[in-house]
Amino acid sequence: MRPFALAVALGGLGALVLAAPALREQASRIGTAGLDDAPPAAAVVEEEREAASPPPAPFIVRPVSPDIVAPPPLEPHRLERIDPREPLSPIGRAHVPSEGPPKETVLHRPVVGEAGAFEAMGYRIVLAGLMPTPVDESCAVDGVPWPCGVHARTAFRNWLRGRALACVVPPAPPAEIVATPCRLGAFDAGEWLVAQGWARPDPDDARYAAQAEGARAARRGLYGPGPAAAAPLTVTVPELTERDLNGTGILDADSDPGSDDAGASGD
Repeated sequence: MRPFALAVALGGLGALVLAAPALREQASRIGTAGLDDAPPAAAVVEEEREAASPPPAPFIVRPVSPDIVAPPPLEPHRLERIDPREPLSPIGRAHVPSEGPPKETVLHRPVVGEAGAFEAMGYRIVLAGLMPTPVDESCAVDGVPWPCGVHARTAFRNWLRGRALACVVPPAPPAEIVATPCRLGAFDAGEWLVAQGWARPDPDDARYAAQAEGARAARRGLYGPGPAAAAPLTVTVPELTERDLNGTGILDADSDPGSDDAGASGD
């Protein structure tokens, strides 16, 4: 019994030894089949890096020699102009005169064109809160017309007398007309014009409504009659008397009213 079992064991061991190469080859074939289907991780990373990186710039050689230093040839269609970058801080930004918020500026030598409008230092100003009176406007009160526009401009000029006005304007004169309030010292120029009746208030702005009502009630400026014509010059001459003709009256500069009486009493 033992010899038979020993023979069977030896036969199985021999068959296993003989079949080992075939089993090893089959196992290696199965393992490599799955690896061949999936790309290696290094290859995937390399493909992603190539797709994300920009294409390399063409290599341009610039000829350099002792006699000539030439720039590389450029193709115009490959050049692109881009906007300059913003400065790293406000300190490095260049100051542009036309930029910035409006601020109070003293305007010297104003030239009045209408009552309520003037030009100075490149600015064209219309006083806010009122409507400028045109120079060619004519007013009629009690049926008598008179050139109120010219008189209004003259009144505004006489009030200013070339003095500077302080107005809230942009840093640089714009092309359009600026509507803004202005001051002459401590006086509001627009308030003075409306209060004197030389300009009408803006219907959409009620800042000078009370001044307009006062001027209308007092019939000042545009609401009243035109300036009266200058009265003719008259001189009243006293009547000549007999004493004047004899040289002893009021025409005698050296005469003394009491001299005649004194002389008569002395005689």
